[in-house]
Amino acid sequence: MSSKLEKSQKGAKPAPRRRRLAPEERRAQIIEAARALFGEGGLALVTMRNIAARVGITQAAIYQHFQDKEAILFAVAEGFFSHLIDAKQRNVRADLDPIDQLRASMRSYVANGLAHPDEYRLVFMTDAPGLRRQAPANLTGMTPCLGSFGDPEIQPSKGKTAYGHLQEMVRSLVAGGHIRGDDPELIAECIWAAGHGLVSLLITHVDFIWAPEKLIDTQIDMLLNGLLPEKSPARKSR
Repeated sequence: MSSKLEKSQKGAKPAPRRRRLAPEERRAQIIEAARALFGEGGLALVTMRNIAARVGITQAAIYQHFQDKEAILFAVAEGFFSHLIDAKQRNVRADLDPIDQLRASMRSYVANGLAHPDEYRLVFMTDAPGLRRQAPANLTGMTPCLGSFGDPEIQPSKGKTAYGHLQEMVRSLVAGGHIRGDDPELIAECIWAAGHGLVSLLITHVDFIWAPEKLIDTQIDMLLNGLLPEKSPARKSR
């Protein structure tokens, strides 16, 4: 019996060695695991233990890449804002007139939110531990996920960059007389709030909306018509 076992062991192929992942690959795995767990069960399911089990590593190994769970959630949020910035760069073309650039920017915001609903819920619709709603030094408006996230030393630069693009666009529109109002920061917040309302409605109550594309276009036009001067040729009617 023992001889048969020895022969079997000699003829058996050695188990393939698992490839050691580069740190950036492992970080990406951890971030994706946290995102997936949040989508499946919300924040309650996102624990260091569950993330480690999903990735297939020890819980202690995660701390070689992230300080804590909040740092991982911050990385998920940064990924969302990276997608948003990339989408706006593709869709807000330089050849568009200023109002159409703003319209394209709003449309891009809504489309990106709908394309990444789990990340959007985390960033804007969840009271995540460590998420602090405070204005960074270079922004005057109070905007979710633009303050510190987790460790006060961690600043979500992608989030600040994304919102900063909107602020700069609005400042330019106000300065050029393209839209009414004398408070660009407040106007930018109102525009963001309108976009947020659309995204949050469509990812939570999509079955209640008969024609989502028409809803998005009509709401954006209504908002812009309220900002445009009375005789502006950019006004649209529906």
